[in-house]
Amino acid sequence: MKKLLFRFALLNSLACFAVMTTGCESSDSTKPSPEAKTELGGSAPIEEAGSTTGGAGVDLPEAEPEMKTPEPKLDADGNPVEPKSETPEPAKPKAEPKPTAESEPAPKAEAKPAPKSEEKPKAEAKPEKTSQAKPEAAGKKVVTGDWPMWGGDPTRNMVNKSTGIQLNFKPDEGPGKNINWISKLGSQTYGNPVVAGGQVYVGTNNGGKYRPKYEDDLGVVLCFDEKTGEFKWQLSREKLPQGRVNDWPEQGICSAPCIEGERLWVVTNRCELMCLDTKGFYDNENDGPYKDEKETDKKDADIIWSLDMIEDLGVFPHNLATSSPVIHGDTVFLLTSNGVDEAHLEVPAPRAPCFLAVNKNTGEVIWEDNTPFDNILHGQWSSPAIGQVNGKTQVYFPGGDGWLYAFTPEGDGEGNGKLIWKFDLNPKDSKWELGGRGTRNALISTPVFKDNSVILGVGQDPEHGEGVGHIYRIDATKTGDISPQVSDGKDGWKDNPNSGQIWHYGGEDVDGKLTGKKGDLLFRRTMSTVAVADGLVYAPDLSGFVHCLDFETGKRYWEYDMFAACWGSPMVVDGKVLIGNEDGMLIILEAGKEKKLLEEKTFNSSIYSTPTIANGNMYISDRSQLYSIKVTE
Repeated sequence: MKKLLFRFALLNSLACFAVMTTGCESSDSTKPSPEAKTELGGSAPIEEAGSTTGGAGVDLPEAEPEMKTPEPKLDADGNPVEPKSETPEPAKPKAEPKPTAESEPAPKAEAKPAPKSEEKPKAEAKPEKTSQAKPEAAGKKVVTGDWPMWGGDPTRNMVNKSTGIQLNFKPDEGPGKNINWISKLGSQTYGNPVVAGGQVYVGTNNGGKYRPKYEDDLGVVLCFDEKTGEFKWQLSREKLPQGRVNDWPEQGICSAPCIEGERLWVVTNRCELMCLDTKGFYDNENDGPYKDEKETDKKDADIIWSLDMIEDLGVFPHNLATSSPVIHGDTVFLLTSNGVDEAHLEVPAPRAPCFLAVNKNTGEVIWEDNTPFDNILHGQWSSPAIGQVNGKTQVYFPGGDGWLYAFTPEGDGEGNGKLIWKFDLNPKDSKWELGGRGTRNALISTPVFKDNSVILGVGQDPEHGEGVGHIYRIDATKTGDISPQVSDGKDGWKDNPNSGQIWHYGGEDVDGKLTGKKGDLLFRRTMSTVAVADGLVYAPDLSGFVHCLDFETGKRYWEYDMFAACWGSPMVVDGKVLIGNEDGMLIILEAGKEKKLLEEKTFNSSIYSTPTIANGNMYISDRSQLYSIKVTE
């Protein structure tokens, strides 16, 4: 059995990553056919047809401007209706036997030609209001506040508004002038630090032994004091008896918690969505209806309510449940991690939900959706994101079939999801094969919403090795099937006049113009969530290449080789791009259209998470330690 990973980037792309083992071979096989490209690699935008999609407005970081162009008539399935011909059926991806994965593994994708157009949707960029920023007078230093969830806010854009950042520290020197404190974590850490209400939370395993009464392998969430690094309390969850098929050993909890007020929501290794009291038992109360805590010591977690997705919903998580929840109003959204069996040949629970909307106060399921059904390729380790499109809210769920789905937050009112649009991020001729030998990918990264559009890349379990990857910017103003191609009604495919593709980057460098080698890959499989700042997209791939792309066109400005695998995501702050790699290096690049390495910092072990900046400090975890580093005066 091979080692499989679950790490985010959330995550997500993932938001977290966990190592698994499979019997799948890693090899690269078929390559995708090239797309129509711009001069430097991004495919040309295709003609857009804007529309305002349904949903309920909410308080999101920003309301987005409208993208308008005439929209073709669509049938009930969202396909264009052509005169004197039958309406083509929406294309469905083909699922094949699946390999094992980790914290957020996923299958692979190919590139298909997308029709060119001179036009692309235009959206005026409004100033972003990130949930963590504390704006100050122009020209003065900005110190941001809390970073309460994976990505900082529901759009999941990895950008922090702090200014005056100073990175004058050496990780191996220990606490001192610029390192506030270092706290022990488990032996393997794939969770991303979140900071809220004076406390820092990290998902890991039980290697830290903070609670001596628990000697076994566990999934844990550790809570530390933000100022001192003092351990406060621990959520302890036993491993599932089914073993690695549902709960991989030593991977701990990979979900990044979401904090709001005095409540915390997290997905555990046991495939539970839990709501916790951030104060733990320090208030001397056992809050909420849940009274089954084994221990109620001050250093144990106080559980408010718990939704067991295996017992209550029939979910079959593949290797590990890892989704990092996001909240909108009174609803918490997540993926269930429903996946394939141990042999990777069947989906044991195709009717179980893949996408969930749950009442954040009670744990009651509001609506569920199992759209990928038996087309799940491997597992579903990504996390949802939220965007506001022309005043209407959309929730984005990356499916285990390699499609991105946009739903209204309230559902259809009858317990089901209400679909707005869907987009296939794989070329129609791509194939899923065991062990990464195919060309179809699933989704491990987390979608990022920006200017009425969503950016997302595809990937596979890192144990499957390198392979062709793709990243898309998608017009979120459309409805129906907005994939680049749809069925032609004759067992083939045709360009979709209702396509939501703004641009595509990836596939092969056919003529070697960019890479210097004909047939070399432009973009490889990724687990990383992108960061979008100042008109640029920073997108790492698993092979350790960081790509800088133009947000409007997908044109590549530069590529930086970190010389080590990348499981985490970039953080853009104060003109810098921060990103960790598997060699334990924190790479610091200059943000902008010119490639420039500013510095490298060496940590004790692999960095599988993403740096978090909050309240003037940076929090970063390697495999076994959490660092609090002073970065502003």
